[in-house]
Amino acid sequence: MALTATALGLLLLPLSAAPATAAPTGCWANDGVWFPYATAYCSGGTGSYQVWAACKQNFWPYDGKFVESDWKPAGSHQTAWVWCPVGYRVVNYGIGVRS
Repeated sequence: MALTATALGLLLLPLSAAPATAAPTGCWANDGVWFPYATAYCSGGTGSYQVWAACKQNFWPYDGKFVESDWKPAGSHQTAWVWCPVGYRVVNYGIGVRS
């Protein structure tokens, strides 16, 4: 009986294994230094990517905003751009990826 259960487990193993996932590769992000924008680029892989930015208002009440770009296909040679609203600056930024 134990041998049958082991053989059954080995037969089912490939059916229950999770599929391989891939993601964008060769990614970088940058902000506009003196300008309120951020960019991201991924040179290869599969899936898609976007750039996000946390923006802070330059004057009272120093409100915060979170902005995201649209999704770009990995390896498409497209740069993702996002701009903070007028009167805001980028305080943090990064890349969002999905397979």
